[in-house]
Amino acid sequence: MIDKNRIWLAIKRRLQNRRLLRDSSLLMLANVIGMAFGLVRAPITTWLLPKEEYGMIGVVGSWEAFLSFLTWPVSLPAASYHYVAKGQPATYPIMVHHQLRWSVLSILGFLGSAAYWWWQGSHILAILFILGGLTFPFRIILASCVGMLAAQEKFVGLFWYRISRNLARFTGFIFLLLSIWWLSPVIIFYFSNQIVISILNIAFTIWLMRQLQQEQVPSISAEDKQEMMHYGKHLTGINAIGIVQSNIDRFLISTFLPLEVMADYSIGMLIYTQMKQIWIVYLSVRYPPFVRTPVQKRRRKIIIEGSIVWVGFVVAAFTLSIIAYWLVPIVLPPSYTTSLGYINWLLATFVVGIPGFFSTVYFRTEQNEKSLYLLQSISVTFNVILQAILIVPLNAYGVVIGRCLSNVIYSIVGVWLFWYKGLDKNKLTESQAKDKND
Repeated sequence: MIDKNRIWLAIKRRLQNRRLLRDSSLLMLANVIGMAFGLVRAPITTWLLPKEEYGMIGVVGSWEAFLSFLTWPVSLPAASYHYVAKGQPATYPIMVHHQLRWSVLSILGFLGSAAYWWWQGSHILAILFILGGLTFPFRIILASCVGMLAAQEKFVGLFWYRISRNLARFTGFIFLLLSIWWLSPVIIFYFSNQIVISILNIAFTIWLMRQLQQEQVPSISAEDKQEMMHYGKHLTGINAIGIVQSNIDRFLISTFLPLEVMADYSIGMLIYTQMKQIWIVYLSVRYPPFVRTPVQKRRRKIIIEGSIVWVGFVVAAFTLSIIAYWLVPIVLPPSYTTSLGYINWLLATFVVGIPGFFSTVYFRTEQNEKSLYLLQSISVTFNVILQAILIVPLNAYGVVIGRCLSNVIYSIVGVWLFWYKGLDKNKLTESQAKDKND
């Protein structure tokens, strides 16, 4: 039975929490500005670049997710974020140094991909992979400064980072508008953006490192470091499953379907990403407090907040769908109206996965690797199977429908595991109380 009074009291407490409102408003403002930048950037890109070349950028992005995993044999960024949130910021420089060394493997993966596309006769796409590999350590590894800022709840710094990163993505337009490019417009557009983003990440990383030195943060003990590495090893497998789950759709489309289809799907993913950014804003504000909250109270918070947030995302998805139907035919070239169907399916995919997202957040706060493995493994199995089966009769729509169905399964399993673990904890609490009375 849903306790309406408790839900209403929870909403009132959130509204009266000035710090929560300030931090959430700051990050939401950054997200709204980022969305505005995206709505401006995407139309300009589609008008200035041929649809095939716009699809090439989507191919590099879809492959990059898998190539970046070569750098995470021990997934320290997620582990470091968790430990910084617990009050151990000294784990951040350890993570950065470790991951930079391993980034060589991902660079080699980019070069191997470039060789494959060169052999396929797509020389421009091969050059994009080479440029992506050269900038990879700075674009991807040092982007972990976002996690450090969020875990330390330095939301002002996080605000300016997100604004700066969105502005950096406009760099390529300077060269396109001046008709200055080498080999093709997409090469200079892609490379100039990646260079500026790399410089931005380097600057923020140096700033964070200097702050740690000025604050004279004590180094972590050998036991804590070993525990973090152990947690990182478990997160490696969990994150690998998550990468497959989140990116197999774009990988299948980029590998087996025309570049024009990849371009349409990229527009759909642009809208999907805006929803994901809103989720990241919420999680950035709430994850550190969740970690520090006692387990039983944490479970109640997740149930109540999860219900409220889910309704909010349903409304946001419906609103974005209406806006997209009105805006896409106006701001994008006529050939991109075929992206509207993908936009709707991807919005539905995100919304049905939210209960699963909350279950994952809960298990991460508990460092419950077993439940995370089980949840992600079941989800990714259905994800790959459904998409691989449906792509044959339905092409790209088969892929996105398969992803949506797998997210439904992900949420059902996540809610069941969350409920099941709650029953176990209640039984344990009752048993402990009985032993104490005896």
